[in-house]
Amino acid sequence: MTIDPMTKMNISLLAIFFMFVCNFLVLYARKLQNGLLRFLLKTVAFLLLLFIFGMIVVVLFA
Repeated sequence: MTIDPMTKMNISLLAIFFMFVCNFLVLYARKLQNGLLRFLLKTVAFLLLLFIFGMIVVVLFA
């Protein structure tokens, strides 16, 4: 399965955007006092990073 270059570029830009979202989630979680909400935000950011890793693997090897 091959992906055309424009689609690869769009997937890469989406991955970069999601990385910024992860960064802001972690920064916001650090400012919170509620431990459960901090844990949930950091967990969502980590799971999003795993999804981003999958996107990068698809772009590199497809």
